[in-house]
Amino acid sequence: MAHVPPAVLSSDELASLLEVSKGYAHRGIPQLHWERLVALGYAIRRPGVLGLTEAGIRRLAAGK
Repeated sequence: MAHVPPAVLSSDELASLLEVSKGYAHRGIPQLHWERLVALGYAIRRPGVLGLTEAGIRRLAAGK
C-alpha cells in the first residue's frame, strides 16, 4: 500500500483538531473546520460532539 502524505491543515485547523482531541463539543470550533476534519477522515461527528478517528490521532502526532 502506498504511503499517502497527510493533508495540509492550516494552523487554525490543526488547533481545531487539537480541541477535538480534548473532547470538547464542536460548538467552539468553526463549522468549516469541523466539516473539513470530518471530510478528511480525521474526526467523526456524533450528535453534539466531534470525536477523533485513528487517522486524526496519527495526524496530530505528525503535526504540521
